[in-house]
Amino acid sequence: MVNESMVNESMEQRIREVAQELFFRQGYAATSTTQIAREVGCTQALVHYYYRTKENLFRQIYLEQVEAALNVIARSLANEQSFEDFLRSAISTYFDTLMQNPRLPYFVLEELVSNPERRRYLRENFVKKPAYACLYMQLEARVRHEQQAGRMARVETFDIMMSVASLTVFTFISLPMYRDLLAQTDEQVRQYILHRKEEVTRLVLQGLRP
Repeated sequence: MVNESMVNESMEQRIREVAQELFFRQGYAATSTTQIAREVGCTQALVHYYYRTKENLFRQIYLEQVEAALNVIARSLANEQSFEDFLRSAISTYFDTLMQNPRLPYFVLEELVSNPERRRYLRENFVKKPAYACLYMQLEARVRHEQQAGRMARVETFDIMMSVASLTVFTFISLPMYRDLLAQTDEQVRQYILHRKEEVTRLVLQGLRP
């Protein structure tokens, strides 16, 4: 017998999944709780029952996505492996995550660039949190260790992160141009992403060699 809590969790999750798909596809401003309810097949009141406001629903999804990206680094750092293998693993996981959610870069960039409130919210909920400050310090320690051992050029940790993020994100931002301007099939697009994964890894590692 299905109990009420299971039904509630299923509906709550369904609302979040539909809202995420709509936010990714058309942005925050163009998405309404009325549309979310219609796509889910429930009442607007039920959306508000679980999440109170569209803003609260958006923030939960937004935090989940940013947290997932940061957890890529955390999981890779936790493994006992060389720094080069760590970077390969992190870049590969980053690409794989975005292959499953190719609209995610648009979603994050649009909100960060155009909405100062989002930037403040992200700062308060991630940048200032001790757990993520500690994560950056762990990454910084690994970088300094490699440099002191003579295995890495003198490159700032922040620059390494920016290189990986910018090269990876632009791969997915360029997909509409690659697909439409060059008349590429879905399989060709997939191969393009896999090629870019290898090329981004090569470029980042090459830039770190002493």
